[in-house]
Amino acid sequence: MEVYLIGIDGGGTKTDFVLCGPAMNGIARHFAGRSNPNDIGIANTAALIKSGVCELCAKAGIDRGEVKAAFAGIAGATSRDYARQIERALCEALPNARALALHDGINVLYGAFPEEDGISVICGTGSSCFVKKGREVIRIGGYGALDLCGNGYEIGRRALAHALKTVDGREKEGIMEALLHEKYGRDFLAALETMLAQSKSEISSLAPLVFEAARRGDAAAKSIIDENIAYIASLINRASAYFEGGCKAALAGGIFKDPLAEETLEKMIPERVALVKSGLPPVFGAAARAKLLLTERG
Repeated sequence: MEVYLIGIDGGGTKTDFVLCGPAMNGIARHFAGRSNPNDIGIANTAALIKSGVCELCAKAGIDRGEVKAAFAGIAGATSRDYARQIERALCEALPNARALALHDGINVLYGAFPEEDGISVICGTGSSCFVKKGREVIRIGGYGALDLCGNGYEIGRRALAHALKTVDGREKEGIMEALLHEKYGRDFLAALETMLAQSKSEISSLAPLVFEAARRGDAAAKSIIDENIAYIASLINRASAYFEGGCKAALAGGIFKDPLAEETLEKMIPERVALVKSGLPPVFGAAARAKLLLTERG
């Protein structure tokens, strides 16, 4: 009899669901909208998770009762009692499954290092860093609004803040502002209401523009990129202290889609840290963590 596992990878932009067998062979895949409970509310997150696993099982043509384990790695899940509420939603949808919900950094850890130790760094709408040593997971940084840096939202926010300073002459306009004018028009003040109403993911979507301006020599854009990448480097540098000798750090998230991010980061971390990309997509890392639930006590 086939053993079915479900992995879920959710963040500030989208949520990815996969149904697997124990060999991590993807049987069915489903995508839904963003699921960070800090952005959309925990009730909406729980409803999205519950409906997502139901649709996933329907796509695969299996009964939900056949799923034996499910893991949801969701950005923002470790706030308040959100993880427990997500687990409850999973158990309601999957009556015979062991369920666990944690931060989405776990997905990258197990996608990159299913059988070994290492470091994972996620830099998308938000940012976080985790160390995996055996089955122990240690979090470093990324504590929400009190520790907000090294991510697309902060890069985009800083770009808008600089653009607004050009309006009253505190800063000079550059390439970055020219690119922002294409999006918001010539008058940044006229667009202020629009800027303030944007979601975190919408502000994060400005990050590629900042990277482009930095590549073209814009000093303000380069400063924004350097400061945010320096924050990421500080996370990795601290994480590397858990290892003697060399170690690996897996990178994930939209920020690292731009080669300039990794190029800048490599100059800021010790040589003994090797930057790698995950061998599995994060959602399959979530499925790998679900597989462990079959052998864990409790």
